[in-house]
Amino acid sequence: MRKQRFIAFILATIVSLGAIAQEREYTISGVVPDGMGKVYLYKSEGLSDRVYLDSAIIVDGKFAMKGKQPAYELLSIGDKGGHSFMFFVDGEPITVDFVHDTFSASKLNEKLQVCMDEDNVYTENFYRLFMATKKAESEAEKRKIEQQIAANNEAMNERARHMIQENHDNVIAAYYLNSVSGYMDYEELSAAIDSTTYYFNHPLMNEAKQRLQVLQLRQVGKPLTDAVLAEPNGKNHQLSEWCGKGKYVLIDFWASWCRPCRMEMPNVIQNYERFRDRGFMVLAVSIDDKKSAWLRGIKDFGTPFIQLSELKGRNSELAATYGITTIPANLLIDPQGRIIAADLRGKALTRKLESLFEQ
Repeated sequence: MRKQRFIAFILATIVSLGAIAQEREYTISGVVPDGMGKVYLYKSEGLSDRVYLDSAIIVDGKFAMKGKQPAYELLSIGDKGGHSFMFFVDGEPITVDFVHDTFSASKLNEKLQVCMDEDNVYTENFYRLFMATKKAESEAEKRKIEQQIAANNEAMNERARHMIQENHDNVIAAYYLNSVSGYMDYEELSAAIDSTTYYFNHPLMNEAKQRLQVLQLRQVGKPLTDAVLAEPNGKNHQLSEWCGKGKYVLIDFWASWCRPCRMEMPNVIQNYERFRDRGFMVLAVSIDDKKSAWLRGIKDFGTPFIQLSELKGRNSELAATYGITTIPANLLIDPQGRIIAADLRGKALTRKLESLFEQ
């Protein structure tokens, strides 16, 4: 039985790799409004980077182009200003109407477009709130708006998780895994990256796979690696002075320059105040490299926690030990000094603490 399962796994991987690796032709045609001189074709690398591939000159308000790319490569067609449609190369013809902003393609690509149109609700809300922070007349108003941004981002990430589950049998899942893998812990991400899935070998999966390797450094069940850090007064401490001493300890990584940290910090403070009398504490570990910035950040963020730092910035040895390359990030340590969760943000932190203290 074990041998049969292994053979099935190998066959599924080969089928997936072969389907992704082979080339397919794309054929794109459409109409554009007056004043649009060219349309441009780009290859998407991740969610924000793109590489120029081709362009088509407009003749009598129409354009056409064709070529070959690896099957299910993610491309986008549009103008230089960023107005574009994304699609997977699946061999089906694509028709784009830039006059009426419509898109006709295969069922897969039309579904992708519907997904992205729905995602735009969150994106537009983010930019609206972000611009509102620029006009905020007080720090209190700014923080309130930043909490709304954090809530919007969390809702967007929850939607991405739902879309991964809904599209487990096609490459749309790879697109959403690329966007949300940075918010997943080891258990969730390892479950989502299933080597037998059709999308496993898609290039969009590279970042998620790399993150899974990094998360192994802070996998649940591993004992905490001790480290020496200093308080703002210069006194050195070891993490073991607090961790493994009978309390649940959140080691929260942040920095004075980190806007997402600023948006997440009210949530951490709220949970700290709710559960601190039940055996919960927070160690705030700054990734700053200058003491003046660190002290200013403590004051600006209003954090009522124990403050620690190596003041080594991105060369933090503790961050490297746990593969932390982006912040905010955190580790939840149990009373015995073992990691029981990582990267708990928003409602995920609250739910975890409720499960520990309100059983």
